[in-house]
Amino acid sequence: MMRNLCERLSLVPWVVSAMVVVIASGFFHQVAAFSQASGATNGGAVVFELFTSEGCSSCPPADALLSELGSLSKDVIPLAYHVDYWNHLGWTDPLSSRRWSERQSAYARAMNQDGDYTPQMVISGEWQAVGSDRSEIARGVAAARSVLSPGRVSLHTSLASSGSHKLQVKLNARMLNASATGPLVVMVAIYENGLVERIHRGENGGRQITYDYTVRRLLPAFQLNPAEGAPVQKELRIELDPSWSLDHLGVAAFIQDAASLRIVGAAAEYPVAKN
Repeated sequence: MMRNLCERLSLVPWVVSAMVVVIASGFFHQVAAFSQASGATNGGAVVFELFTSEGCSSCPPADALLSELGSLSKDVIPLAYHVDYWNHLGWTDPLSSRRWSERQSAYARAMNQDGDYTPQMVISGEWQAVGSDRSEIARGVAAARSVLSPGRVSLHTSLASSGSHKLQVKLNARMLNASATGPLVVMVAIYENGLVERIHRGENGGRQITYDYTVRRLLPAFQLNPAEGAPVQKELRIELDPSWSLDHLGVAAFIQDAASLRIVGAAAEYPVAKN
């Protein structure tokens, strides 16, 4: 089972100084590659979707990498989904949802994978890699940037009043050219940064981990004509959970092909409280 990959992949201590030099060299090369996103010419942000779990011992390095990638460039949009299929192995992840497991399974079907595993990084809905594998993720980013993004989406968020948990999201989306295999849906994800979790049991028992870009809600905003056309505008009003920190909430919007699951345009705004 691919889900057992998490159990087989472990972080080996680097004890040989020569290895440290080699790894460091590769690390800085990949950081440079990721940070060049701000110079991308196709105008489309690269969306990272990490499928993770508090119950997976191989996931913390991927969680940390996602946070790092988000800090490298404004042209990447990281999102983290906590799956629920690890919950029966000693620890129930309070951030997990069956919906996120189902979303990962949909990607597995679209990519003809044998099954689901953690940590998995899906890149722009079209490429995937082990969530802690910098080299493979860098290759996925390069592949995503090599294709002109045919869609454009922008958003603006605001709160009804200071401290209010009523969020207003104004969306604007259009297709610059037709390239979809099925209907297009503009999706809106609300995510939260800086979640500190103390894990008492399971593979990560005894650890305290900080999670960023954790998806709190994902909802379809509207369908978009896959043909080239005029911009479509829509306004959403979303009731936020009072337990979510307004200072650490962000919103991402992306255009997704409902058939192939390819993401053809994306944008994000963080934090919502500043508006």
